[in-house]
Amino acid sequence: MNSINTVPTPDNLYWPPRKSITSVQIKHKSVITQWSDNQHSTFHPIWLRDNCCCEKCLNFITREHLLDLRDIPLDIRPESVNIDEQGALVVTWSGDGHISRYNPSWLFAHSTDKNAENSVEKLLWDASDFSEPPSFKTVDGLINEELLYKALQTTLRFGMVRLRGLTTDKSLVEKFALRVGPIRETHFDRIFDVISKANSDTLANTSHYLAAHTDIPTRESPPGIQILHCRIAEAKGGHSTLTDGFKIAKDIEKEFPHHYETLIKTKWCYANRAGPTDYRWEAPTIGLDDQDEPFEVRLLPFSRAPLKARYEDMDDIYAALRCFMEKANSTQYQIKFPFKAGDLIMFDNRRILHGRGEFYPKTGDRALRGTYVERDDMMSKIREYEQKLLKESKE
Repeated sequence: MNSINTVPTPDNLYWPPRKSITSVQIKHKSVITQWSDNQHSTFHPIWLRDNCCCEKCLNFITREHLLDLRDIPLDIRPESVNIDEQGALVVTWSGDGHISRYNPSWLFAHSTDKNAENSVEKLLWDASDFSEPPSFKTVDGLINEELLYKALQTTLRFGMVRLRGLTTDKSLVEKFALRVGPIRETHFDRIFDVISKANSDTLANTSHYLAAHTDIPTRESPPGIQILHCRIAEAKGGHSTLTDGFKIAKDIEKEFPHHYETLIKTKWCYANRAGPTDYRWEAPTIGLDDQDEPFEVRLLPFSRAPLKARYEDMDDIYAALRCFMEKANSTQYQIKFPFKAGDLIMFDNRRILHGRGEFYPKTGDRALRGTYVERDDMMSKIREYEQKLLKESKE
């Protein structure tokens, strides 16, 4: 039998051989395959026809559909099915007699009872799990592709990672960020310095204590990933803090369900309160995805606009937010660690709350540089590296 790797797929990804199709049949309008491990998959005819990857239905360069979904009859049915000499599923369609071939590895990965992607489980944590961020030591200050992949996977899993032993060059944070994806520009500088300076329009550029918070909830879509690089760490104080907002959300759901309902439903407005810009956005403290799982946390305590709510609801709303804030800044949930020159931390800004202890500029200099990229850039980079590993494994 010839290699199934030559059977086209609707994308340009490498799908490693897993299970082969041992038999196929038509039942009513569905195509049912039996796999070599005796599992069965049922495929809807419109789904199959929509994912045909012949040259008439798919642009082989852009991998975009040429077939318009509106041209597929709603009552389309398979006329015949078989497995060819390469192990591909072959379907001949009723009506126009069009023939489609499907790569079995791609089909298996996209079966209705399979996950098409390798998912990384997000592990929630508190201060009993970590005393500092999970860390990797660089060799000679260099970050190779394997280390970058490990750092991104760690960020995906725990929401945070630290790289140590880097140089203190000013350009490092930008170069690192661009290896992950395009830099997310905001109304702050594209690459920003976190230093103490007079007349700053943000508390980050003072020496003050900063409670646990997420950055820029004033925007419809806050930045996904924050990167901070420590260049100088001579001043006393200024310990950094990180807190898993998703862990707090799940614990409040169990311990204080009334507060949880308030936190997922009540919209707080965050607004720029100084400077020339007027960004503002209203959203709940805990945002849920379509599976009712936490998707994002928004909390910038020092930039809240006045609450807009009924008087009789304010006691409950303030109590719920205070509950979240107390946990976020407690020793039970928050890890506290010093920044050292040459450290770089990367964390999910829509999951992890960060903060800082007060530092004392008269005792020495302190300088961080930071920037943002997006979550989906991180995910793309992870998939890109995993594809590289899969392709190398077949060679």
